Amino acid sequence: MKTKAMMLSASLLLGAFAASCSLEQDSPLGTDGPLNAEGKGKMTLNLSSDVSFQAATRAVNEASYQVFDNYNVQILDQKGNKKFEGTYETLLGRLPLELDLGSYTILASFGEERPASRDDFHVSGENTFSIEAGKTISTSVNCTPTCGKISAEFDAEMSTYYDEYYLRFTGTTALTGTNVTWGKEDTAPYYVALDAAGETVTYTIHLNAKEDYATKLADGTKSTEAEVTGSFQLQRNKAYKLRVKPNYTPSTEGGLSIIIVIDESTNDKPINIEVPVTWI
Repeated sequence: MKTKAMMLSASLLLGAFAASCSLEQDSPLGTDGPLNAEGKGKMTLNLSSDVSFQAATRAVNEASYQVFDNYNVQILDQKGNKKFEGTYETLLGRLPLELDLGSYTILASFGEERPASRDDFHVSGENTFSIEAGKTISTSVNCTPTCGKISAEFDAEMSTYYDEYYLRFTGTTALTGTNVTWGKEDTAPYYVALDAAGETVTYTIHLNAKEDYATKLADGTKSTEAEVTGSFQLQRNKAYKLRVKPNYTPSTEGGLSIIIVIDESTNDKPINIEVPVTWI
């Protein structure tokens, strides 16, 4: 599985657009007339992206992040004054955009940022450029998700040994106070907001074994309740999937354990980890 970084490129081109974005019209913010060589310059903008976490199941239509009309675009001068604010579709109708000489910041974004969501996620990026007299300049904006993607998959054999089982994700700043639970029937991934440097995600698997597979404790009693805990590092624009399956070895003391397959879409190298169950 591979995760492609999402690129939202904004090219301020010399001359005309490429055919896919060749829309230039007169407007209050732009004109097709000659450049004012004394105090004006022009810009044109082209947005493109390649977005995919490439997970086996998708709750969000990630292809919608490649449709640029509804992307929000802002152009700010060096004092923070907005020279343009609106959708990319609106901006297309005003290109090429004429601006005063000076430095500018361009920002682009799409989607809403939430602590953890199965409905949408947020992407954003920014860059700076300078307008020079009598010139049309070019720049780019690389937009990426501000989240990582997490999911889990319980093997069908789990129901042979356990009556109930579910998984809870915790540990990140955004997940503090947020209940992100993966039930045994769940299939839709979560998009979890992360710090720019990435964060550690902790998972706890709660298990309730069937009576026939109860484990004898040190005090002689038997228990059917157990937990498995672990953690992993999650970066923005990366996907991480836990595949959970049981491992049973018959014994008089109880022989249940859990095998977790760590499936990172960035390297296609699943890692099998046999995790002992902590009986409680």
